[in-house]
Amino acid sequence: MTETRFRALEIGLYSISSTADNRAAARRAEARGFRRLWLAEDHHSRDIFVQATAIAAATEAIEIGLGIVNPYTRHPAQIAMAVADLEELAGPRLVLGLGAGWSSIAAHGLENPRPIAALREAAAICRGMLRGERVTFEGALYRLPAPGARLTFAPVRTDVPLYFGTMGPRTLKMAAPRADGVFFSVFTSPAFAEHCLGHVRAALAGTDRAIEDIDVACYIIFSVDEDGDAARAAARRLIAHYLMRIPDTIRFEFAGLDIARMQALQAELRAAFAEDRYERAVDAIGDDVVAALAVAGTPEDCIEGGL
Repeated sequence: MTETRFRALEIGLYSISSTADNRAAARRAEARGFRRLWLAEDHHSRDIFVQATAIAAATEAIEIGLGIVNPYTRHPAQIAMAVADLEELAGPRLVLGLGAGWSSIAAHGLENPRPIAALREAAAICRGMLRGERVTFEGALYRLPAPGARLTFAPVRTDVPLYFGTMGPRTLKMAAPRADGVFFSVFTSPAFAEHCLGHVRAALAGTDRAIEDIDVACYIIFSVDEDGDAARAAARRLIAHYLMRIPDTIRFEFAGLDIARMQALQAELRAAFAEDRYERAVDAIGDDVVAALAVAGTPEDCIEGGL
């Protein structure tokens, strides 16, 4: 039987899986024809650049998206160095995603964060250095004093694609004129994606860019098994992981879920995690929540849920 090919499809891998496991998954994804894989980094878990390096060395052509790198936890000059180094190793197949997630900012005890300024300034520094330019920068958050910073080796290419991982209206307004793509996080329902795209369109009004000039991507929790209950059980683990970390409720509202119920579920998961009864709390997540926040079930369920 001929295996199904997945050209034009992308797959996301998360740092809760080991580097060895993600490397093996990347090999399988490349063999099956996926064009790009995205690596997501949870703070204090496996390192996104270590995983990207392992995958770059183990594959030949699949694009590797860094989704998302936080300039609050890595200086933009360090980010540019790592991306250029990886492309020297693996060829021109990196995609740089920048985002300033609140959960990571809080986990590192950073006070008075300015995520929009951080992303704007980080994008300028990374763009300039990846073009091989000498970058002198005096910003609100970052400084590269004279004589500036320049890579000591020639970048493989000067146009590494830049995505912004963001969903807020003000950040999207900043990102839209600068981005090759925007990346929405987990629990993005079709209704919420349309909501975010409205902000992108508004930001582009009056510019020389159109929505078609920006690639739009999002993480979708996906779990498939001939046993639909087994697939939903697997999805619950990742849903619970994110529920404990997401402070806002707007995505639940757009997914058609009751906000008070979801806030109670978040509180219960956090308490259960602290009290060593986490597994029981995860198992109690209802199938309707799984259906609203993920594509999970039998192959037939997933086809229907993905439409």
